[in-house]
Amino acid sequence: MRKPSFSTISALAAAVIAAGAATSIAAVTVYDNDMSSQGEFNEILRSGGGKRCDKKYREKTKVMHASVKRSPTTCSFRPPVQGDDELPNQSVAVDGKILKDTPRSMRGGAFIEVTVRAGGSGTGYALRIFPDRKRYELKRGPAGANFPAQGKNKAIKRINERNRIEIVATGAEVKALVNGKEVATVNDSNPGQVLGRKVRFALGSKAKKDKTVVGTFKRVAVSVPDP
Repeated sequence: MRKPSFSTISALAAAVIAAGAATSIAAVTVYDNDMSSQGEFNEILRSGGGKRCDKKYREKTKVMHASVKRSPTTCSFRPPVQGDDELPNQSVAVDGKILKDTPRSMRGGAFIEVTVRAGGSGTGYALRIFPDRKRYELKRGPAGANFPAQGKNKAIKRINERNRIEIVATGAEVKALVNGKEVATVNDSNPGQVLGRKVRFALGSKAKKDKTVVGTFKRVAVSVPDP
């Protein structure tokens, strides 16, 4: 589908719900980018990591290629939508892959991440997966009770396999899903501390080495979940 590129999340959701109030809506998709063209790739903005990060478009495979040139670093990217209100209900899903071109010594600390209610200074809720270890972390910035929720789950596919990861924030509830399976749900006792309105996705590495981690992103979708 062709998405409404630069509109804000809550305004679009309100318009759709008002037009079909009699219909039960589980979620309203407000942005969907499958990287099918250079133009769609250009809509994705780099929002963190500086010169340690790079992104390129691969015309042949229709993917966004990303690299972390020096670790530890989180290379963050942002679609051009955000919430209008405080504590926006938000969902972001991304299809990402850590490539086998990543050196073996870097694979254990290589991760893919999605964030909702993102703001400055690390504010937001983030789901991070480590494909090589089949591990996940559901984190909160700033740190809070019941966070991080972390563990290992067989739903997570390994290096060079594509994972679809999704994080959903509805009121005080934050839910993490990997390849359609719910891996963690946390109810935040003080959601008002998380004041961001943006959504992000990222490729990163926790290893302290000057070797490159590489990955690809095929699709990013942003929705407003129904409370």
